[in-house]
Amino acid sequence: MKRIRPILLVIISMSLLTGCWDQTLFKNVRLILGIGFDKAEGENVLVTFVLPDVSDKKRNAPEIISVTGETAREARGNLGKKLTLVPDGAKNRFLMIGEQLAKVDIYSVLDVFYRDPKSALNAKIGVVEGRAESLLQTGYMKKPNFILNLDKQIVSAEAFTIIPEENIQSICTVLFDPGQDVILPYLAMGEGTPLIKGIALFNSKSLTGTLDTKESKLCLLMANRMGKKASLTLPIPNKPKKIGSKMTFRVFHTKRKLDVDIINGKVVVTIDLQLKVEAEEFSPDHLDETGMVSKMNEFFSKELTQEAQKVIQKLQMANCDVFGVGRRIIAFHPDYWKTMDWNSTYPLITIQPNVKVEISRPGIIF
Repeated sequence: MKRIRPILLVIISMSLLTGCWDQTLFKNVRLILGIGFDKAEGENVLVTFVLPDVSDKKRNAPEIISVTGETAREARGNLGKKLTLVPDGAKNRFLMIGEQLAKVDIYSVLDVFYRDPKSALNAKIGVVEGRAESLLQTGYMKKPNFILNLDKQIVSAEAFTIIPEENIQSICTVLFDPGQDVILPYLAMGEGTPLIKGIALFNSKSLTGTLDTKESKLCLLMANRMGKKASLTLPIPNKPKKIGSKMTFRVFHTKRKLDVDIINGKVVVTIDLQLKVEAEEFSPDHLDETGMVSKMNEFFSKELTQEAQKVIQKLQMANCDVFGVGRRIIAFHPDYWKTMDWNSTYPLITIQPNVKVEISRPGIIF
C-alpha cells in the first residue's frame, strides 16, 4: 500500500497539469532571422526581412523581402501579406539600421521590440553606412551564408575589441540615461560581404559620428570594455617607414581609473589607462637589451596618449558620452548637475587621458 500511494499521487498531479498552452509550432510560422531598417519616402519606414529557405530545393539560401509601412509593426503586418505563414521574430539574430534613419531616432523602430514579449532581445544590433537594405540584398546575392552568419561576424569583432558587445536589450536603459550615451557596431558593404568599419557614436537616440577600427579599440579600452583579446600596432621609434617598421602587441591586462572632479565650476575628467602587453610581432628583436623595453614603453605610452586625445576629441565633437561622465556627476555632484545642460556642457569639458604601456611579455623569442 505504501508503494501505491506515491504512484497515485503522481498520476493525480499529472492530471492537473495544463501542458504547453502557449507553445508556437514551427510549422505554423515563418521565422525571421534578420531585420534591416531604412528611412523611406515621407514618414514611412522600409523594413528588410531575412527569412530562411523553406522550399524543397534545399538551396540553403535566405529569402530577402523588403516592405514599407508607417511603423515597424505595420511593416511586419505587410510582410505577412506576402507569406503563406505568419512571420515570427522570436529567433531573430540581428538588427541593422540604415545611417539616414539612425541620424533621426533609432528608438522609433526599436519600441516595437520592447513591447513584444516574444521579441529576441539578445539579437545583435548595428548601424549600416548607407542603407541596410543594400547591405542585406547585395550580401545575399554575392555570398548568402555571410548574411545568415552576420551575427557571428559581429561576435568575432566583439572578441577582438573592435566593436562593443551590445544587443537590443543591453542598450535600452542607456538610451534613456541622460548621463551616458550608446555606441554601436558600424558596418559597410565590403567586397560582396559586410565589413566591420568601426563604431557608431550616438547622442541620446541619434547617430552623431563614427570611429574607425583603430580608434574604436582605444575607445573601448578607455571605456573599460575590452573583449577577449585586443591587439594594437604602432610604429617603432627611429625606424624608416617600411615593412617591418611597426610593432604589434597584444593587451592581456588592463586597469582603468576614471576621475571626475568639479574645479572652479568646471568639469575636469582624468582617464588613467594601464596596459600590460605581450609582443606579438617585433622584427628588430633585441628586447633583452638593457634599456630597450623601458625605451619602448615610454615611446608607446606617449604615442597612445596622443591617439587617445584624438579619439576623445571625436567623441566630444559627436557629443557622445561613452565613458558615462554625466552619470558620475549625477551620482557624486547632483547639485552641480541640476545647474547645467549636459548636452551643451559635455563638448567643452576637459578630458585628459594618460595611457601607460608596460611590455611584460616579449613572446617566446627576444
